[in-house]
Amino acid sequence: IESTHTGADGSVTVTELDGLLPALREVTEELSPWWLRSAFVDDAGIVAFTDDLDLAFKVETHNHPSALEPFGGANTGVGGVVRDILGVSARPIACTDVLCFGPSDLPDERLPTGVLHPRRIRDGVVAGIGDYGNKLGLPTVNGAVLYHEGYIGNPLVYCGALGLLPHGSHPTRPEVGDRVVSIGGRVGRDGIHGATFSSATMDAGTVDAVGSAVQIGDPITEKGCIEVVERARDAGLYHAITDCGAGGFSSAVGEMGEDLGVEVDLAVVPLKYPGLQPWEIWLSEAQERIVMAVPPDRLEDLRSLCEDWDVELTDLGW
Repeated sequence: IESTHTGADGSVTVTELDGLLPALREVTEELSPWWLRSAFVDDAGIVAFTDDLDLAFKVETHNHPSALEPFGGANTGVGGVVRDILGVSARPIACTDVLCFGPSDLPDERLPTGVLHPRRIRDGVVAGIGDYGNKLGLPTVNGAVLYHEGYIGNPLVYCGALGLLPHGSHPTRPEVGDRVVSIGGRVGRDGIHGATFSSATMDAGTVDAVGSAVQIGDPITEKGCIEVVERARDAGLYHAITDCGAGGFSSAVGEMGEDLGVEVDLAVVPLKYPGLQPWEIWLSEAQERIVMAVPPDRLEDLRSLCEDWDVELTDLGW
């Protein structure tokens, strides 16, 4: 990608950029608008809203999971972006979406082998989005739907969430001696292969090969996490926070301990069922799990807060 910049003196500078993301990042940094608080560096982007409040916004696709299991794929698509809003210390307030499907009147004989009909995908996706948001008390305030033959084999399920946070209230610097704490959902095999599956080729055998990558949503657990994170933020109970997205603890703990180092004990991680291997525990994603760096003298305060909201807390190490 070539970026062309014309200076005030009429001079033209052409810069070659390797890919769309670096191009977007460079232009954003160059413009550096006053209202931009954070972009490309955290779980969600943050912009100014009022003198005292900022807005966090996150969107992502959940296409492959929704093609295999429309309700569950879209359900956890909402859960994932809500979790990312929590990852920047914001309280989620609304959802949005853009949905693209194959033609709803597509004749059955034109449907590829192993592919669900666009009507079935559409109905399941819409129900999944509504179900997760309703159980969190989050309205879907806008969206769009497009029908096109290019989406017969794989729909576009673009989920988004919006959150509010007081300006300057998102701590991002873990300190030496902080405890690594996990709150929220337990670990299961349904959270494995999500990242690799998202870019895999879709064919008739996909559901048998990686069907377990479609996670099982648990909005009630995430609702508890929302209440805990907001109160923990306001009480200053953590020094850093991140979501347990693709890669599970391996990415969340790895990011948090990037500069200081970290030691965790996977044997204490609560599981949905017995029999998981250490690598499965380490890699499993969850829509409803948050990792925090907690000062040792505030750990019991956080534990008490989690008990108030029936949210499971695990001290993983330091």
